Amino acid sequence: MARQQARRRSRERLTGIVLAVLGAVVLVVAVVALTQQKGSKQDAAGSSPAASTGATSSATRPSTSASRSTGTSTSASRSARPSDTSGSSTSTGGAEKLPLVILNNTTTNGLATQAAERFRNGGWRVDDIGNLTDDILSTCVYYDPDVDGAKAAAAALRAQFPGIQRSTEKFDGLPSGPLVVVLTSDYTSG
Repeated sequence: MARQQARRRSRERLTGIVLAVLGAVVLVVAVVALTQQKGSKQDAAGSSPAASTGATSSATRPSTSASRSTGTSTSASRSARPSDTSGSSTSTGGAEKLPLVILNNTTTNGLATQAAERFRNGGWRVDDIGNLTDDILSTCVYYDPDVDGAKAAAAALRAQFPGIQRSTEKFDGLPSGPLVVVLTSDYTSG
């Protein structure tokens, strides 16, 4: 009888240990999944580095590349030809429509291409589209503070397209250009 109770206690302890280990594994998997869910979005959406969870983006490392929607690869720091705005710029509430770079930071294929078409239809020039993997939490237009009128143009773009949640200064690692729109999973075409 004592031997059976000892075996029973041993099985109960072993069962408890297995359940504790299984619970810890489930917790780790859940944390990793939630963290990667924010960072694995590959069609442009924006957030400031302060809103990041601390993971570095592929766009902030100069040796990495961002995939273009055509399947070819381009450097994330590639120039977007910001100086050639003659002829295509128009005025919106006093703000010049500067050229855009659109980055898809979601898993939705073609989102940057669709958004670029909407921006073009709204009178904006799109110089480049591509993908970005970063911990950007909401769709954002990043403006270059060194370009005259970029902040006002970012505000005008946001006003015209409410799917862009916010605007802020560009951070190192984004492609060059006066305005970079990063689309995240919260982006809507409305």
